[in-house]
Amino acid sequence: MPPPLLAALTLGLTATLATQQPDPPFAIVSPQANPDTTVAIDLNHLGQLIGLEWVEPADRPGEIHEKPFFLAQDGQVTYLPNLEGYSATHPAALSDTGHVVGRVSKPAPLGVSVPLRNQAFVWHPQTGIQGLGTLPDDNASVACGISGDGRRISGYSVGNGRIRPCYWERQADRWTPTALPAEASLGSNVVALSDDGRHVVAVDGQVPCLWTEEAPGRWIRQVLGPPGSLIPRAVNNRGTVVGLRYNPDGTTEAVFWTPDQAIQLLPKPKGFTRAEASALNNAGVIVGTLDGPAGSLLGPRGFAFENGALQLLESAGLPLTAATAINDHRQVAGILEKPEDPDNQPPFPDPNPKPPASPPADHP
Repeated sequence: MPPPLLAALTLGLTATLATQQPDPPFAIVSPQANPDTTVAIDLNHLGQLIGLEWVEPADRPGEIHEKPFFLAQDGQVTYLPNLEGYSATHPAALSDTGHVVGRVSKPAPLGVSVPLRNQAFVWHPQTGIQGLGTLPDDNASVACGISGDGRRISGYSVGNGRIRPCYWERQADRWTPTALPAEASLGSNVVALSDDGRHVVAVDGQVPCLWTEEAPGRWIRQVLGPPGSLIPRAVNNRGTVVGLRYNPDGTTEAVFWTPDQAIQLLPKPKGFTRAEASALNNAGVIVGTLDGPAGSLLGPRGFAFENGALQLLESAGLPLTAATAINDHRQVAGILEKPEDPDNQPPFPDPNPKPPASPPADHP
């Protein structure tokens, strides 16, 4: 199977909002050699990308394995190694310095507790892979985000009956973990970090929270809304937060929070029932995924939300089925997928339908 290739293509937009000064087009950075067998996870401001390739080993037909990769600007692919003693590597985020973070894992017998079965890691093409350890007295950890300069990593540390949001700070060749001030056990599986490393978002217990570093080592915790109102997925340098929330019927809404406007819902085009905001850049452009009812021909589709308008994204005739990341150069990472039945696809709904024209004053 050929490795994924780097491509920067102008995205076709199914709908746009007319403005006096049109926004520049987006570009997609996504593995495209085998769009049905690769998924993009994150990209940095240089256009470098991390993701997973699904492969079937020649000696194990019928088995599908995830093969994590780092895609450089020149299209060169590097497959991430496993940390010694571990059997799997799960990348989550990428810095502008080319550092990749996530977690490594290893199997354990049923009912047996294995110390550091899951451990946060950092990898770089020049220095290789390194375990980050845990907070004192804990036995597992996960890394979720990394600052653009590669000096701070966000994640969480797991102990007996507790999960604590934390960050690791790079000091020479060592990484030192520090717990964030929290009032309860972590309630989300993502602890996201802004590019500048000053903002962290997650769910503390049941409430969504934003931590802001006001001075070196001094973090202020802010509650963003009531329980269940927002599950954060990303935060930018302005402190704007995006994510999702669940409705009582199990459907989801894409939501965002700003310091001056609190929590707001992103619009969903007609027919779509599920939405999630995955990422945003420092200009406030939000990307994510929409999906229709189970079993329908509608969705999933990647979207961008900008200046009050939602755009469904596609490239070279292929729909973007998920938008997972965006950088400040308007490059979007996502998943391109060939439709199973290209001749029987529903028409794209207008994401921003215009209200009906008012009838003339003398209309009966």
